[in-house]
Amino acid sequence: MASLLRVVVTSCSAPVFSGVSCLKLQKASTVKTSLRFFRTHPALARCASPGIPYKQITVGVPKEIFQNERRVALSPAGVQALIKQGFNVVVEAGAGESSKFPDEQYTQAGAAIKELKDVLASDVVVKVRAPVFNPALGVHEVDMLKDAATLISFIYPAQNPELMDMLSKKKATVLAMDQVPRITIAQGFDALSSMANIAGYKAVVLAANSFGRFFTGQITAAGKVPLQRC
Repeated sequence: MASLLRVVVTSCSAPVFSGVSCLKLQKASTVKTSLRFFRTHPALARCASPGIPYKQITVGVPKEIFQNERRVALSPAGVQALIKQGFNVVVEAGAGESSKFPDEQYTQAGAAIKELKDVLASDVVVKVRAPVFNPALGVHEVDMLKDAATLISFIYPAQNPELMDMLSKKKATVLAMDQVPRITIAQGFDALSSMANIAGYKAVVLAANSFGRFFTGQITAAGKVPLQRC
């Protein structure tokens, strides 16, 4: 998450491949080594802004209110990594309780525990589920975001056009984790694969519990248990 936020909040020019030079080294045999030289493209350098210091950015972690949602966007370990980078982190009270992360662990990691309105007013808001209507407060979570804030969450924009319109009116910068491409450079941000992996693992555990017998065959002194076939 720390590396992801560095990408979001930092405006920097990209290195552009500028040339390849081949050097011939004479040792036991002739070895050809390719050296790639990268440089910052002048046009990109002129357009780049200096960025915002991390210490001026607040990251908010609200409690998920979607029915039966037990996950939290940031664990105490993730908070500690952001604090180490210089970010300020605020966590809603009880945000991690369903994930077995009490508020004390977040405070020990360096986060501040605040109310929902203060958390959603952060510069960067990280969530698991897309913003929804909060029945307890009678207001939509998007309406509590500050103008021009950054939201990192599962969004599914094609399925939620109304939500996208609301975020557009707030001039929000949205990073939809479900839209991260499955390429090598983005593997660290592939939340879909990680969640699918966990879901598949739990599905096998639940199936084993419901099955009521051994999955694998066993031969014991008491007898033989045949291998189960699906």
